[in-house]
Amino acid sequence: MDDLADFLAQLRRRLADPARGGADVAIASIVRHRGSTPRKTGAKMLIDPSGAHMGTVGGGCGEAEVMSRAHRVLATRAAHRLEVSLLEEDGWESPSICGGVLDVFLEAAGDTIGTIPGEELFAVLDAACERGLGVALVSITAAPRGRDDLLGRKTVVDERGVQSFVLGDEALDAAAIEEALRALLRGEPVERALAGGWQLFVEPLVATPELVVVGAGHVGQALARLAPQAGFAVTVLDDRASFANPRYLPDARSIVVADPRETLAALPPRRDRSIVLVTRGHRLDAECLRVAVTMDLAYLGMIGSRRRVRRIIEHLAADGIAAERLARVRAPIGLDIGAETPGEIAVSILAEMIDVRRHGHARTVSLSGKGVAP
Repeated sequence: MDDLADFLAQLRRRLADPARGGADVAIASIVRHRGSTPRKTGAKMLIDPSGAHMGTVGGGCGEAEVMSRAHRVLATRAAHRLEVSLLEEDGWESPSICGGVLDVFLEAAGDTIGTIPGEELFAVLDAACERGLGVALVSITAAPRGRDDLLGRKTVVDERGVQSFVLGDEALDAAAIEEALRALLRGEPVERALAGGWQLFVEPLVATPELVVVGAGHVGQALARLAPQAGFAVTVLDDRASFANPRYLPDARSIVVADPRETLAALPPRRDRSIVLVTRGHRLDAECLRVAVTMDLAYLGMIGSRRRVRRIIEHLAADGIAAERLARVRAPIGLDIGAETPGEIAVSILAEMIDVRRHGHARTVSLSGKGVAP
């Protein structure tokens, strides 16, 4: 498993499985790779006391050695670092021979993961994801002589630099925060060597961005089908149960049948949230925009003609909505690709959202009708 979110979900299910009777499970993580290897830094596998496993760190004799050491780790609950050579002269009898070296970190997880109670760790990660905050899981994967008791100890740092658990050493905690913020910017797992023989393995976990589609009409339905393919978790709001139902919205994570103005007002803050207003009527679009424009969002767009959009913006400005907030509204919505059908309009909206998220260079349409850089 290469995706940290998927791995954590699998680990959570495994630890909650009553059929396992509370038995620990070993986690094997590639914390560093050198040369050409079949699996890269961040790849993981779970090894059960029965020998069953999920995921891979490369296969062949090397993985067999990892599994053998995992059983020792399960018996002692003492974390262990293992160097696995894939060099041909080491006699690997595997088609995956690549000529590199893997550093694999082995640890046991059960009621605690590192020294953190599992329920507390997952609660912190869940809370960050619900708020749209990127977080990094930081583990001690090497320690100086005499400090092996700290191997596997973990902390969690979010993108604001807020630390939820401590490693037990002020210098290590400060380094963990610094390295976590760097890893979140890069979006890749990395092991960092520190002075004194310490090593920290930093694994960023970026929340799936949320898209709230306000309106379950033809455009809203088309957008809700497309957006998950671009990595968005979709919520659809509409007060019409005949439109807002799984039959038309099979890929939506959540469907809320209620007054969209009230539902929008009750949403918890999320910095990665995008909101698209495509309701059944101009007045409802404007009323929903009045709610949404006060939020800190990744993207906010409203459908409509230039004339109608200009009138709504001017009305909100006259009511005291700050000009800088109104300037963030993408309206008319979407990139100018000549879209006409609901599916085409959905493509133009999603393309603009991706352009904003990836800091692209597409051109959109201003209220004056001239193409401008977004």
